[in-house]
Parts: sequence; C-alpha cells; structure tokens
Amino acid sequence: MAFRKQKHTNIHGIEKYFIYFILLQPALDVLAYFSIPLSTILRGLVMVAGAGYILRLPDRPGNKAALIYLIILGMFMTAHLATNYMVKEPFSMSLELTYSIKTVFFMVMLLVYMFVLPSFSKYKYWQKRIQSVVWINMIFIAVIMLLASMTKSGFRSYGALAKEGHSGWFYSGNELSVILGMGFSIIILYMLQQRSPRMKMLLWPAMGLIMWAMLTVGTKVSFGSVLIVLVTSISVFMLKAIYNKKNWSNVVILAVLLAVTIVITPITPIGNNLDLAFGTTIANQDRSSEDADTAGGKQTTQTLLSGRKDFLNDIMEQYREAPVSQKLFGMGIGGNYAIKPKLIEMDFLDWYFNFGLIGFFLLIVPLILIGYRILVNVCTYHLKTLNVPIILTGVSVALGFGSAFTAGHVLSSPAVSIYLAVFIGYLFALAKQPVA
Repeated sequence: MAFRKQKHTNIHGIEKYFIYFILLQPALDVLAYFSIPLSTILRGLVMVAGAGYILRLPDRPGNKAALIYLIILGMFMTAHLATNYMVKEPFSMSLELTYSIKTVFFMVMLLVYMFVLPSFSKYKYWQKRIQSVVWINMIFIAVIMLLASMTKSGFRSYGALAKEGHSGWFYSGNELSVILGMGFSIIILYMLQQRSPRMKMLLWPAMGLIMWAMLTVGTKVSFGSVLIVLVTSISVFMLKAIYNKKNWSNVVILAVLLAVTIVITPITPIGNNLDLAFGTTIANQDRSSEDADTAGGKQTTQTLLSGRKDFLNDIMEQYREAPVSQKLFGMGIGGNYAIKPKLIEMDFLDWYFNFGLIGFFLLIVPLILIGYRILVNVCTYHLKTLNVPIILTGVSVALGFGSAFTAGHVLSSPAVSIYLAVFIGYLFALAKQPVA
C-alpha cells in the first residue's frame, strides 16, 4: 500500500514537470534561433521521458492502449526507415530520422498530455494555471518580437522584399503564426474570465502587444486567427449575455478589439501583404499603377499556389511509380526526390505520402478516436450549456488542425505540435468534467 501511494506521488510530481515544460517552449525556440541546440536535446529527452511516464502509469483508462500504440508506432518507424534505406536513392539517414522523430514527438506528447491534463484537473484553479502558462508564453513571444523590431534584428517572414513582416528571434514565421493563433483563443479566455475589472485593465496592454505581434508577423494565418477568434468570442459572449440578461461588458471589450484590429490593419505588415496578394482597391489610381499592382498580385498568388500544386502533382506521380513497400510504409521526407527533399506543406498529405498507407492510418486513428471521445463527452455533459472554455479551446484546436491542413508546419514541427497536443489534452479534460 505504501509503495503504491509513493508511486502515485511520484507520478503526480512528474506530471507537474510536464506542465512546467510548456513554459520553456519560447525560450527553447529563441535559443534555437541563436544556434544553441538545447531545444533539440531537451525535447528529445522529454519525448523519451513521456514514453517512460506512460509506461509507469498506474491503472488508468487507456494507459495500456497508449503503451501498445507507442510500441506499434516504434516498430512501424523502424520498418519505414529500413524500407527507404533499401529502396530510396538518394537516401539521407539524418534527414529521414529527424523527420520521423519530429512526427513521433507529436504523437508521444499528445498521449502524455491526454493523461497529464485530466490528472491535473483534480487540482483547484487548474484551468487558471493552464491559461496562465499560455498567457506567459504568448507575452514572452510578443516581447521578443518587440525587442527584435526595436533593434531591427527580426527574422523576415518572407524572402520576397515586397512583403513585410518578421518573426522576431524565431526561425519560422509560419510556425510562429500558428502558435500565436492557437494561443490567442486561450488569451481571450484568460482575460475575460478575470472577475476584477482592475485586473482586466492591467491585462489590456499585454493583450494589445500580443495582437500587434500577430499582425506584425505578416502572415494570413495569424491575421485570420485574430479575426476568427474575435468573431467567435463575440458571438459566444453575446449569446451568453442575452441568455443571462446581463454582463455585456465582455461583448463590448471584444467588439473594441475587433474594431481596433480592422482599423490598424492597413498600416501593419499584414495590411501591406494583403494588398500585394489581392491587388489595390483605390479607384482613382492611374492605369499604369493599377496594371502593375494587379500583375504583381497575380504573380505573388500564382507563385504561392503553383509551387505547392506542382510538387503535389510530382509526388503523386512518384507515389504511383513507387514499389508496393513504399506505398505501404511511405517514401520518406520529400518523397523519392532527385536533388533536395521538399514538403507539400499540407501536413496530412505529407503524412500520407511520407509514411504510406500504414503510417497514415497509425498517425490519424488516435486523432479520430480522441476527437470522438471529446465529442461524446461534450454531448453527454455540456450539450445543454454554453461552455465558453470548451468552445474557445475547441477554436484553438480547430485553428491548429486547419493550419496543419492548409499551411503545414504543425504536426511535424515540435515547436508548434506541442501546443496542439496541450490544447487537445486541455479540451479533453474540460469535456470530461460534468457540469457542476
């Protein structure tokens, strides 16, 4: 009995470290930007620790299934690498292994937080703690971007000189956009759940800084996330205010944030980039300027879309010509490339071609089962209530998966995928709790 109690105590201690690990993410990414490889080492160690955590779990629903899944996934990845080693030419073990580990990282951390967060939900004020962690991370990112702007040392989001925007001291504008987009929904939730008007006022400058950062990145993902989250939040809090016949202050706050976003967009990097993409709308422009802008807009759009479409066609042709072993176990990163590997930048399609039919099945099934379980719990416990945390956390998860499907750089990018894993686990924990 004493041994079992000690084991439970140790498990809870380990779970707290996984919560603290979330706080390290922005710092790890900044270190990676400055070529300090601590992030790769630490995330690799945490992934191994996560597998060990699942192995040591006491009897909890799903822990045996999770362990069996990880064993099968490990066996598949071994077969995947062996197949491509024998068939693929050229073959780079370092590239193939890195891509496989990055993908496995998401699956391991997803399972870890599927156990950690429901367990953590037994603590008092657990939601506030999780939201605080996300808030701290988003503020850290925004401050880094501000410092980079002030020193003019930010990493450009685009190679094209005509496009504006930077990602601060973070390597990828696309990845940072998804992180900020998913986190913004939790930020809104954290701010509006503050009961003290004074606390809300104190959080306003930080909220403004985060929104500025999202517009400064200059990508459509971050800009679209701001609009989607604000419009959804306004709708939810308006319905809640109508139902309760009180508390319209949150609706007013959100409406002000949306109005400010729309007003300042033309003077931000994303405003400049949207003009490039869609052409100018000023009616009294001279004809030559209009033609130049239209041509530039078409060229930018075509460049963005044609490259992805061409590569998709190429890799589909490679897949048709690939041996049965590669159809089942995948063609590896970039398919059967001739010179340099390249991704489609649509994560689910990349999964299918890179890991094959068996690999795609192994990677997608847990997501479907978890989604089904969340949906069942929501229908069982929360269907008759307007649960704001569930809705806004669901928006975060939807933005993560939406970005993975349309823009990539999510499911096989540890810097981003860990946030998606956390938010899925958080949503699962919220949905699992009956209404008090």
